[in-house]
Amino acid sequence: MHPVSVTLEETFSLPRQQIFDFIVAEDVLPKILTGYGPLPAVVTTRDVSGPWDQPGSWRHVVLADGNTAREEVTEFKPGTYFAYRINEFTFAVKYLATHAQGQWWFTDAGAGETKVRWTYTFYAKNALAALPLKAFAGLMWRGYMQVCLNQTRKLTKAN
Repeated sequence: MHPVSVTLEETFSLPRQQIFDFIVAEDVLPKILTGYGPLPAVVTTRDVSGPWDQPGSWRHVVLADGNTAREEVTEFKPGTYFAYRINEFTFAVKYLATHAQGQWWFTDAGAGETKVRWTYTFYAKNALAALPLKAFAGLMWRGYMQVCLNQTRKLTKAN
């Protein structure tokens, strides 16, 4: 396996449980994954197999261009950690990666503040695929993730 990772960290002026609950909510993706450059927004999720706080539950994520991916909860520790696996991509990354993993950590950062760390790791099909995948992750996926965190900040300030 050839992992290609992007990690972003932000501090939010919210208690840890509140920001955790917002980010892991079953209906949040269309609100925070709004697209970046040529990367389309998430428009919906469907076929949810079970409660979204249960490892093993999965759903299909539907993008604005009609492509999809399967997302499965792999770990759920309320208020502190959330992890998921993404596979069955129908878009171009399927030629480069076998799957991806998302991981979110939530730690107290002072009075009423929470540090949020998000790592997204693509697993390249081989060493040759890792080269363009690394460029894609660094140039495009990092921006997609930053838009997500920016939207999260905007929406949590509004509440």
